[in-house]
Amino acid sequence: MGKGKYAKKRAQETLSGDDIPQKTAPAATEQLPSELSAPRSEERELPSPADTGGAKTGLGKKIAASFRGGDKLRGSSRRIWELDFIRGVCVLLMVFDHFIYDIGHIFAREWIAANPDMDVLVYIKDMALNYWNSDFHETSQHVVVWIFCFVCGISCYFSRSNLKRGIMAGIFAMLITLVTKQLNMTIRFGVLHMFAVAILLWWLIDTLCRHKKLRTATVSLVLGIAIIAIDYAFSAAYENGARFTDNKTWFFLADWLNAGVYSADYYPVFPSVGYVLIGSFFGFALYNKRRSLFPRLGKYSWHAPFDFWGRIALWVYVFHQVVVAAVLALVSVIFFTPGDLVII
Repeated sequence: MGKGKYAKKRAQETLSGDDIPQKTAPAATEQLPSELSAPRSEERELPSPADTGGAKTGLGKKIAASFRGGDKLRGSSRRIWELDFIRGVCVLLMVFDHFIYDIGHIFAREWIAANPDMDVLVYIKDMALNYWNSDFHETSQHVVVWIFCFVCGISCYFSRSNLKRGIMAGIFAMLITLVTKQLNMTIRFGVLHMFAVAILLWWLIDTLCRHKKLRTATVSLVLGIAIIAIDYAFSAAYENGARFTDNKTWFFLADWLNAGVYSADYYPVFPSVGYVLIGSFFGFALYNKRRSLFPRLGKYSWHAPFDFWGRIALWVYVFHQVVVAAVLALVSVIFFTPGDLVII
């Protein structure tokens, strides 16, 4: 036992320099294996500015990183590109939707009143209103929200803290309610309110299931299907004249429990939360290895601009209407209503 490597090392240290056995140095022409030989200083590859971050720090570095593609999750710095891409497309369609609404219902009227001879403004208003009132708009709006719900559910599977995520969404939802109430277009229970409830419900399910992913996914799938089925049955009865309550308190649960409460944006718990829960099941089923399903398609950065908007979807949802209204107000005061600032 005393002849271990440490004992041998101490014995070698006691030898004088002349007593240390000398190994024959390799000949000048003899090559060391490439994996053992150190590169010469002039041949060493210097890190690129992209690797070192260059002068980018803080927010600028994060924004630059947002425009780089990736197919695999590595800690918190890499994300699955197709989820950000889908979320980005959906949030940009939402911005376009509200842009058309503001033109058709708010700004175009003021533009026409100030410029009655400009027929093109009447044409723009008619186009905006026709789009907003079309069956295509109604259908596509619901499809986009359903996709958003599905992706939100998948994201629950990846999130480090759905409790924090749900509380943050709830806080922003309440702020939106307070602000829109001052503008006489109150959003009492919109998309963000529904997302907050869905995320917190998923967190509760995951906690009760002791963070067993398969168990959580199974319970989420069953409960999600049940929510959608219940809504389908009660909605059919409601359309046939059945009324279930006169109490306005429960309007946020379902349309068939809404006793006349108006919300400018309205997505109740039934059935929307069901789509989020089903999405969380597919997060487990499809992304159990936390890798992209389309790594080859995401190899190049063609999708990066959409990914960027998908990463900041919450902030876009909260502030986009203010930005859209500000841009249209600026266009209005410069071109159509000089000296008269049109606001919502």
